[in-house]
Amino acid sequence: MACNSIDRNAFFLSMTIFGAGLMSCVFRFYYVKLFLDHYNISQPWFQFAQVVYLLWNAINDPLFAYFQDNSDIVFFRSRRHSILYGAPFFALSFLLFWFPWGQYQSHHWLIGVHFMVALCCYDSLYTFVLLAYCALFAEISKDLDYRLTLTRYSQIAGVFGSCAVTVVEFVSNGLDDFQAFQMCCIFIAFLAWISMHFTGKHVRTNPSYSYAKIMSTSTENEFSKSDTNEGMFGEPGKQLREILTGDFIAFVATNFLQILHMEYGANFMVIFGDQLIPAGDISDVTRKLVYGSTALLPTVMAVLCLSSVVSQYGYYDMIMWTYVVNIILAIGMFFIGQSHTWILVAFFIIDRCLSSFVFSFFNLPLSDIIDRDQEKYDRKTPLSSSVFGYNALFTKPAISVAPMFVVALLNGYGYESLQNGSLTDTGHEHLRNAMFNISCFFPIILSACRIYTWSKYRIRHSHTQVAKHIES
Repeated sequence: MACNSIDRNAFFLSMTIFGAGLMSCVFRFYYVKLFLDHYNISQPWFQFAQVVYLLWNAINDPLFAYFQDNSDIVFFRSRRHSILYGAPFFALSFLLFWFPWGQYQSHHWLIGVHFMVALCCYDSLYTFVLLAYCALFAEISKDLDYRLTLTRYSQIAGVFGSCAVTVVEFVSNGLDDFQAFQMCCIFIAFLAWISMHFTGKHVRTNPSYSYAKIMSTSTENEFSKSDTNEGMFGEPGKQLREILTGDFIAFVATNFLQILHMEYGANFMVIFGDQLIPAGDISDVTRKLVYGSTALLPTVMAVLCLSSVVSQYGYYDMIMWTYVVNIILAIGMFFIGQSHTWILVAFFIIDRCLSSFVFSFFNLPLSDIIDRDQEKYDRKTPLSSSVFGYNALFTKPAISVAPMFVVALLNGYGYESLQNGSLTDTGHEHLRNAMFNISCFFPIILSACRIYTWSKYRIRHSHTQVAKHIES
């Protein structure tokens, strides 16, 4: 493949990350605060919707992954067509959160139904489109340097996508101007759809491997299945058994804890920051810049470290040392205390950056797992979507577990009373102390667990340099 076509592919592939990044950073930063503080959802409905969301997460990822790897329908099997046709629906699902279904009264049941439906619809389209993106990423090449090139392009696109939070903060004045916030979200959804449309239209790989050839291989595999009486229900089970290696389990355990940490930071930094950082210590403009920077800086760090750090030391050591640094910083913050405002601000930013920074490289080890799986079982076409889908099956519940767990902790210290304005000054102080302790001990516990699980991962270097799956 020519060098200029590699650059072209990397650019157009990265447009999906730009579009998804625009929406996902706004979603993660605002959806908990919006439904808790603006719509005033009841706590039972909040927790129930998160449980439904968790269960739906467990179903849709392997379901979509199986169809994308095994269906003979072009909409499912062709990765770029999945992105092309799924993008407009993904953008519409993003808008579901920001437009009330009526005149909401505090704790009304309709808020809970709105929350539950919006979460499930958004996750379904997010899963469908991003699974296709991840499969394209893994299948274009096995070469680590080229995968780093793809990651570099995607991270640069992510830098621009992450700016959405900063823009929305200033335009909406931190959700105070809700109509301006809604208009921003409409523009973001439109821009995201156009960006992902470019991926679906323009990403190309080696034309010698056409979609027709992929389908021909699938037909041969179907005859093989019939001969062995594997059946349509036996095949997913067989695939799962082949995928569930020790390295995959170690990666999934680490990834679950990583997502737990990342979602905790994304959902609660603005809530903790508003309570722990006194309004008189920093200006409103500085506060907005701080919140916006936590979405932007991790991708900037990733871009800067791709060539110099990952290429030289490998992603395994880089990820491990990040967890060690996370523990040291959190212990230091606990002993310094919450009275030093600017140190606390720096800690919030660094902790948020480290968790998101590590996650940005997790396509690399998962792609290596796909390589080993294909080599071991001598597959003609890889199960890329299935590997990413089963990873999501076990890790995506962390997206729901994080807010459920932290909200339950906060309610034990009067957070629900703070929302309805009945919290006393003494209770407010207890709540602030609880938020500070969570901010310190949550990263310590999660990082210690991740050091253990990541140490069990054994595929620590990419090993092949041949393109594995080509789609025209």
